[in-house]
Amino acid sequence: MSLDGQAPAPLAEGMDAYVAAFRAGQSPGGTLSAARLAADLNAAAFARPGVAGLRRHVSFIVAPGREIAVAILDPGGDTPRPGICYFHGGGFAFGSVESFDAVAQGLAEETGAVVVSVQYRRLPENSYRAAQEDCHAAYEWFVAHAGQLGVDPNRIAVAGDSVGALLATITAVMARDGGASIQPACQVLMYGAYALTPGRPSYGRGRDPLLSVQRVEDFVRLYRLSQEAAPFHPPPLSLPDVSGLPPAVLVAADYDPLREEGEEYAGRLRAAGVEVRVLTAHRMIHGFLRALGMSPAAAREMTATAQAVRPYLWPADRGETP
Repeated sequence: MSLDGQAPAPLAEGMDAYVAAFRAGQSPGGTLSAARLAADLNAAAFARPGVAGLRRHVSFIVAPGREIAVAILDPGGDTPRPGICYFHGGGFAFGSVESFDAVAQGLAEETGAVVVSVQYRRLPENSYRAAQEDCHAAYEWFVAHAGQLGVDPNRIAVAGDSVGALLATITAVMARDGGASIQPACQVLMYGAYALTPGRPSYGRGRDPLLSVQRVEDFVRLYRLSQEAAPFHPPPLSLPDVSGLPPAVLVAADYDPLREEGEEYAGRLRAAGVEVRVLTAHRMIHGFLRALGMSPAAAREMTATAQAVRPYLWPADRGETP
């Protein structure tokens, strides 16, 4: 039995192995540095063998007072291809382009898009605003350098999972409000954090063996403590206006404590006239798309996500395929 007296929820095929591997990769050291290192060292446990022809290399975005590391995953194919600017999860503090490489790789393989995975500044040593500014800068860099990467700048999506979905959403908002010449082609929002409000009753209705109520409250508290005094964009569910945003594909997980706020955000988008499609993965938990190497069910969900996204990346009226 679980701590709340409920029987453990039956997980989709292969997800018990993912939960075990995730727990095995936790650092016993108790420091943030040790936890980050352990997650990066454990990244290979989740990945599936790479498809022949997929190339991965690291580059660095020049930004005022800093560099932003990006992992570029190129599946090959005739140019120009579409692109995906991807922001990893990890509760603002733990994720990296290494520990979430399985998701970036899966997106590249399944969509045929060039994926730029962004190592934004993390909390608590930086502010939330710093993380968001890095993500927006990375999207602008991708558009500016699309030609060098063999990408059509008009077909670049923003994507993210967990808090990365929040960062992708606000990147789209910043592109809209800043009058960017090229808006994202679509948003790919995977089991996102859209409220960042402490004490939401929906947190307690999840049946996720890894993302407990306490863990959700911890990353909500980290976000709220790291905000700067200067006004900035609030979380998606608190945005005053979500109209004019790109079409969105929202991926949800059955047992995720964040699932209900995702459904709420999808409703807000629809009410504002934004095209939305919601895919709910049954018997899945938060972060399940990292499990591509051990869960055939997770791999099928990645394929379904890619199929939902492809019309925005490979418009049918152009007759293009990867």
